[in-house]
Amino acid sequence: MVEETIQAIRETEANAGAIVKDADTQCKRILEEAEKEAERLKEEQRDIVHQKAKAMLEAAKKQGEQSQRDAISEIENEIKLLKEAASKKEQEAVDMVVSQLV
Repeated sequence: MVEETIQAIRETEANAGAIVKDADTQCKRILEEAEKEAERLKEEQRDIVHQKAKAMLEAAKKQGEQSQRDAISEIENEIKLLKEAASKKEQEAVDMVVSQLV
């Protein structure tokens, strides 16, 4: 009876050792999988952020180009008005000179 109990204890210890070893193996496997998944998620998020930044940069570039076109148009319009005013003043000056000569 004592021998049976000792044998049962030894078998239980052997089983416990195998269970611990199996648990350790599973733990390592789970940690490796978690690490791979974390790396995949990190790369995925990096790609998403990169795409968003690229889209924002493109939108800012388009907005800048539109602002530049608007400014050029405004400057061209102002130049046109200044030329018209200068032409008018030139005609007034010519008329004044002619009236002084007559």
